[in-house]
Amino acid sequence: MNIEFATCERRRALGYIQQVYPSQTITDTPDSAGPLLDFVEEDLVRIQDPFMYGGNIQVVPGKKWVEDDNTRAKIVTACNIFHR
Repeated sequence: MNIEFATCERRRALGYIQQVYPSQTITDTPDSAGPLLDFVEEDLVRIQDPFMYGGNIQVVPGKKWVEDDNTRAKIVTACNIFHR
């Protein structure tokens, strides 16, 4: 059995991201983390607790994950907030 500590709660996911990137202004807006948080809220992906996993943000499949290239591309684009 594999147990992961990851959230599908929008507000908690935003908090995890903000904790890992304190020097960046990351908000729940369309030009920041909003698109990624939409996927989190839908439970397509989850954000792992960064302090349980080495202080980094990890995006993992959620319970409603569907493996297709279109969905994956949208999520990768939404994760570009980590590379600013």
